[in-house]
Amino acid sequence: MTGDSEFPPPEPESAPADSKPPLMESPVAAGFPSPAEQYAGMPLDLNELLVRNPPATYFVRASGDSMTGAGIRSGDILVVDRSLDASDGSIVIANVDGEFTVKFFRTGPDGVRLEPANPRYRAISFREGMEFRLFGVVTAMIHQYPLPDEPATGRLPAESRPFGQDDDLEPPSDPAEPPPSPGKKRGRSKKA
Repeated sequence: MTGDSEFPPPEPESAPADSKPPLMESPVAAGFPSPAEQYAGMPLDLNELLVRNPPATYFVRASGDSMTGAGIRSGDILVVDRSLDASDGSIVIANVDGEFTVKFFRTGPDGVRLEPANPRYRAISFREGMEFRLFGVVTAMIHQYPLPDEPATGRLPAESRPFGQDDDLEPPSDPAEPPPSPGKKRGRSKKA
């Protein structure tokens, strides 16, 4: 078999610039596609798919490798809903003693702890006097693959990393508000 496909994909149709890309009617299989399958279905709006509560939702870019076991890599965009209450096993955005992080939220007999998804990192257990602010629950993640002519480094260029820190996140308190400058603290505060 040569590099040419026996069933070439359809030619792209021209569409207005503000139109939504369609969602294929059939899921893609890990084998060979059926030539009889329909290529396009209803238009898909990613905001409608990923955002449950628009006034309480914001997007934040992850940095660092503490959550790679959960599929979150440096540069991924996290969809965060501030209206949701965290439950055991939720992935959350939290501020611990002035530092932002994304971790699993765990509850148990010893109280609340934040757990990474990478064995190189330790869980954060709370002691008297530590400040813990929960900013929201991660409901989705967007991972972009590099284009064929881009280097696949797995890391963002330094100028694109949030504040140049590993595992540092600085979400805005209001989705309509621009991100705060580094060092500002926002959100509801809980003492652990």
